[in-house]
Amino acid sequence: MKEFFGELFDLLSSCVLIICLVFASFLFIINVYHYKEIRYNQVISMNESADYKEYKDILKSVDKKMKSVNVNNVNYGSTAKPIYDYYQTCINQLNKGTFSTFESKSSVNTLDIYKANDEILKKYNKSCVFGIPYNITVISKSYKLGTSAQKMYNITEQKRQIVIDNADYLAKSGLGNSAYSFSTDTTRSGVYNKLLNETKLTVNNYRMMASILDDVANWYVNEFGGGR
Repeated sequence: MKEFFGELFDLLSSCVLIICLVFASFLFIINVYHYKEIRYNQVISMNESADYKEYKDILKSVDKKMKSVNVNNVNYGSTAKPIYDYYQTCINQLNKGTFSTFESKSSVNTLDIYKANDEILKKYNKSCVFGIPYNITVISKSYKLGTSAQKMYNITEQKRQIVIDNADYLAKSGLGNSAYSFSTDTTRSGVYNKLLNETKLTVNNYRMMASILDDVANWYVNEFGGGR
């Protein structure tokens, strides 16, 4: 009897092991399909995107405005120069970020979209859309520049919240953008269409971020006598 139960236990153990191996193999295959889906490249052309063109045009305008202020002016060099340095830090990060590579790409994938929006949340929120306006209000209070900085901050803060909310949604949406199953033409089409839509939304989000910098630049030239 003991031998019978021993053999039965061995048989059950083998069955459980086989079931586990089959299940693990199934999960592995599913994840391979998932990996292929999120790596799918959506053909794009930033030259055809009006929002992307506007994003680039706004940044050029912002740069012109910021550089028009003479930061070496003895009357306000101690205030204008730090603000310009904050701006330059932001631009340097943008020029090295994931989104800056979109223009040279013939296609993007879900990982690109995720990274571009994750950088907004973890990097540009601190250095650009929140960092610059906030530091301007600190400097303005220290040097008693007036209330215009607080008004500018209030305007940019409303836009910043929209940018951050959009980036959070797009980053999370990108992580879940796949059928997570064996692909069919229908599910694959859904994944690809969602990627195309998220690409457009990401471009628009960066355009709004550029608009925040433009608000800062307009305040900057009004405060320190630069040109437009």
